[in-house]
Amino acid sequence: MDKYQHLIISRLAVFIFHLLPVLFSLLLPACGKNRNPGLSDKELFAQQSTTDTLKQALADFYPETYIVPQGIKYEESRAVDPANPPVVIDIANRNLNIKKFDLSDYYTRVRYIKLKHPMSAAEGNFLFGAYVEGQGMMNSNFNSQFIFTNDYIVAGDILFGLHCYDKEGNFLYTLESNDYPKVYNRENYRLSYNGDDFKGFTGIISTVNNYCLYQVKEDNRNMLCLYDLSQKKRIITRPYEGRSAYLLDNNSMASYVYRPLDSLQNFLFTFDIKGDTLCRFQSYLPVPVITRSYYLSPPSSFIYYYNNQLTVRHPLNDTIYRVTSPNRLTPAYVLNFGSYGVDLEKALTDEQPEKMRPSLWKETERFILFNYTQNRNTPNNMERGVVKIFYSYYDKKRRQLYHITDGTTILELGYFIGDPVPDALPFILTQAIPDKDQLNVCYSKKSLEFFFKNKAFASLSSEKQNKLKTLQNDLDDSEVLIMILE
Repeated sequence: MDKYQHLIISRLAVFIFHLLPVLFSLLLPACGKNRNPGLSDKELFAQQSTTDTLKQALADFYPETYIVPQGIKYEESRAVDPANPPVVIDIANRNLNIKKFDLSDYYTRVRYIKLKHPMSAAEGNFLFGAYVEGQGMMNSNFNSQFIFTNDYIVAGDILFGLHCYDKEGNFLYTLESNDYPKVYNRENYRLSYNGDDFKGFTGIISTVNNYCLYQVKEDNRNMLCLYDLSQKKRIITRPYEGRSAYLLDNNSMASYVYRPLDSLQNFLFTFDIKGDTLCRFQSYLPVPVITRSYYLSPPSSFIYYYNNQLTVRHPLNDTIYRVTSPNRLTPAYVLNFGSYGVDLEKALTDEQPEKMRPSLWKETERFILFNYTQNRNTPNNMERGVVKIFYSYYDKKRRQLYHITDGTTILELGYFIGDPVPDALPFILTQAIPDKDQLNVCYSKKSLEFFFKNKAFASLSSEKQNKLKTLQNDLDDSEVLIMILE
């Protein structure tokens, strides 16, 4: 997610809903290619954004101003790797190949581990949908993050700190404690704090091998930290005001800066770990001119790691890239929506009920589990039941796209995935965390309670229902259960 991270909080969601006229319905398929932009980087950098109403709305949506860094060291490359050309996933072909997603096609066994939070349940916890509110901040439902590295599990959030565990779930140490004043009511799962008191881990984290890159606020300054998990110490701490930071290796990082209405057409920058700019990747997508009322829908981009390689797709592009070096984007997948792709000029002003947009995307070594939606994906349309969701998967060995359904109105939080592996639990797509040849799913005591209230729970076998209830009863309030499919 692309920076799914900082405080993506619900006042922002309310803002998006009421501004529902601008940003993303912009999902135009446009495969980024090595094209001549017609202007030098220097000339592009000198361009100024216009100040029309739409751009002001976007400035309000993204309050930070990104300053283009000086001294670009390398020229970008996006050439196709002849030995590994991008895989085209043909969503435009509506002769749907319907096939149940069977976990036993990919995994043969399941095991469980528990992570126990270093704080008592009364003091703090791992969070699954906790409601956070406070002065100087926006309100939101909030979830902790669980990151799987080569040898460790890093877990935590901006409220109760960042913690390190071994792969068996044993607590090792705390990276950041985030010990600022806050009020936590464990009974109704609500938290509050004053934003002026905030300090510590700010929410954006990425890992490669056993190195961890994240941002902190210390002495009212925003800082970037490179942490060596095996040595249990920071390697580098330096000032940083960027919107995102994704580790490429222990010497370089990337910052995702794409904004649909940015006249400079910035997409991605790479830096060395000290902050010197290595490369600028341009977005070749056109910037629309809006002359009438418009919609605003939340953007959907893919930013994740696959085998320790940063993988990126920005909201309006049909191409998913691997960042294979600081100046190299290698096309990995092309999502072909054909005539169902979102038209850029109309996307901001028309409902486009027949158009389709990618949503969640989970890539493993053997398959990609994902979904996409038909019709504009807004809270109002969801409530009215006019958004179709297509749950799908791509089998890498067979090079075949399958649809689990031919379109449903069941939302992600209510749609169960998986079953047949003995002793495995069902899960929802948002909970799945790929980890090399494994698939991990995290559950809290409260999130397991959610399953009991879901309509799909009644369709489970009595054995599966009893197993869920037993696991929920055995789970401490301060513990997280992790299902590991292998």
